[in-house]
Amino acid sequence: MPSSRLTLVVSLLFALPALAAQGDPKVREAAQRGITFLARSTAAWQQQHQCYGCHVQAVTLEGLAVGKQNQYNVPQKELGIILEGVLHSQGGARTAGGLSQSLFPRTARTFGGVAFARYDQYVDSKLRDDLLKLARTLLEYQQKDGSVQGDHESRPVTAGLMQATYQAMQTWRQAYARTADDAWLAPIRRAEEFIAQKAASWEGKPEGIYLQDVNYALLGLTAAGASRSEDVAGKVARYLVSLQQKDGGWGFSAGTSDPFATGQTVYALRQAGFTEEDTPVSRGIRWLVSHQQKDGGWGAAGSGKAEALWAVLGLVSVDVVSVAVSGLRDGEHVAPSQTIQVDARDNTGKGIQKVELLIDDRSAQKAQGGKLSYTWDTKGLSDGKHTVDVVATNTQGQVSRRRLEVYAGNVFLTSLGSRFTSSGTELAARNIAPKERSGRVELRVRIADMKDGQPQPGTQMFQETRPSAQGPMTFTFGGKGQDGKPFRTGRYFAEFSFVDEKGAVLQQERLLFTHDTPESQYAQYGEVAGGLALGNGQQASNAVVELVDEKGRIVQSTRSNETGQYRFKSVDKGEYKVRVRKEGFKDAEMPVNSAPATQAAANVTLQ
Repeated sequence: MPSSRLTLVVSLLFALPALAAQGDPKVREAAQRGITFLARSTAAWQQQHQCYGCHVQAVTLEGLAVGKQNQYNVPQKELGIILEGVLHSQGGARTAGGLSQSLFPRTARTFGGVAFARYDQYVDSKLRDDLLKLARTLLEYQQKDGSVQGDHESRPVTAGLMQATYQAMQTWRQAYARTADDAWLAPIRRAEEFIAQKAASWEGKPEGIYLQDVNYALLGLTAAGASRSEDVAGKVARYLVSLQQKDGGWGFSAGTSDPFATGQTVYALRQAGFTEEDTPVSRGIRWLVSHQQKDGGWGAAGSGKAEALWAVLGLVSVDVVSVAVSGLRDGEHVAPSQTIQVDARDNTGKGIQKVELLIDDRSAQKAQGGKLSYTWDTKGLSDGKHTVDVVATNTQGQVSRRRLEVYAGNVFLTSLGSRFTSSGTELAARNIAPKERSGRVELRVRIADMKDGQPQPGTQMFQETRPSAQGPMTFTFGGKGQDGKPFRTGRYFAEFSFVDEKGAVLQQERLLFTHDTPESQYAQYGEVAGGLALGNGQQASNAVVELVDEKGRIVQSTRSNETGQYRFKSVDKGEYKVRVRKEGFKDAEMPVNSAPATQAAANVTLQ
């Protein structure tokens, strides 16, 4: 990427002038017209063709789901028609052949996967079984380099390898969000490695990069959990901003702007954490509003044209309240003291009633009106991830939320996962160490020996060391010794260690996994899983969850994911307690029985 462009973009991103003190209601009005137009046009297309057309229904369903999340009026009749088509028409998900299209079944499924993921994330659980089925199917399409191979490319609608890879990643990400099964994390890390390597190859070659590849790269990195505070995601985001035209739009041809490219780029930037307060996004939104036609669309051919689909996705990311946060960046390691500034702006023309700042789901500061300032003393924080939520309420009682995730202390290796494949067990983690933090990552695999009725780390069978590098890290435990003879199948411990340049172990994480096929794992061991909630109905993310045996010993420990889900795998038969701890809330316990080939459920509410 050219240095002159990056210098310009850095100055833009760190000196972004805000929008007017009051949000512009015309933006949401335009987005609402777009949603209505898109829903009606796509429903009419569905009734006319009576089949699943992957881009038409899938991207529309994604747009309507995002609109629902951001409190737009989504036409329910038309949404029902679209769902009926996606599920039961020719090529639908619940027909004999499953979600498909006769000429390009893979592309049909990658498009459908991300649509089902957004629907499950933002609307309801009606499509959850279909989502998980598609997620498993997409695993078959992942290549050795981590990419996901589709079977159709006709730009700009179907854009090739980067598009299919992102779509699979978002599908797997939501599958993990709903199941907390760490098997989904390993393919996500491999796909993230592919995107990171591809993005690195773009350095210094700006003219040969297709805009959609950059958009899908940023969307994929975001799906993997990367933030703009990380090197690769930050560079990709800045490069996208540098491609913005003078009129505020983006285009697939040099010097031009169009609704498809502008809507998609605005959507990608929003997913990466940009808000309407950021100049590139606000300019892109204004371009979309100014080019919208009277019927709510953007092209003469209606929703059959991709312009309307992506333009709506760009606009519906505007919630009833825009929340800007400064002084804290998503994904960063906190300083000893952080001054957080919040500026909330109503987009309905009604004004802001109050703003509240919550840290780890506990109220830290409240303010009347739309502005809040809080100095956060982080010195007493426990090592690990912490959540910061801003909840803004307008004078009509409508609520918008924004969440940031930050880290304290020596926490660098996160999101541990394992998945058995034909090549062995894939072991994966995300390295979030700041770029300036030097060191190395060590992986040791040890046999799980049974001692006093519970698995304990035994003989070391495998070791690999790599220099610390920010982003995904994947290893393969082949299950064979240097003599080529296979190790026994069964349970092992993976020990991930972050070691600094002086040889001190700053962090060590342990993961129990079974080196065997999923079918054998299921037959030999049980699983314990469930969901955690707070007393106010919110999901209890980032809580410590322990599986405790009859003697009071902690057999396994984990943390709940972003939707409050947790899961213990490779559990022996027996009686246990699920113990949940979250600072500021009362500890809770629930008894549970585990048996092979079963999943025991334990759902807990914290008070």
